[in-house]
Amino acid sequence: MTATASMVSLFADRTYDTQPPSSQKLMNLRTNSEIPDLDHSQDVTIAVLEGLGNLAVGDRTVTLQPGVFVFIPAGIPRTLKVETILNLLVINYEADPDLGESVWLMTFQL
Repeated sequence: MTATASMVSLFADRTYDTQPPSSQKLMNLRTNSEIPDLDHSQDVTIAVLEGLGNLAVGDRTVTLQPGVFVFIPAGIPRTLKVETILNLLVINYEADPDLGESVWLMTFQL
């Protein structure tokens, strides 16, 4: 059984002269929830603040835990499965064709 994801969001949209428009969301997702088909029409950056989960990106799976920072360009399928309550900062950007199709991952010590 797949639980429905609950989300508490704060939105802030800005347009910069040198950067594409973006929107930022703080997401709080419940234990054992799943978002089977995240919107992949935009570039996205995800920073994990708290909790555990798995993010399927194309044919890779990234373990989400505090300190993980993931960038995914538009056009790459992504699915999110939550293991424990998961708090994320999600930043969506207008797709930038110059970025190519490279996903990158960084881990910070929190």
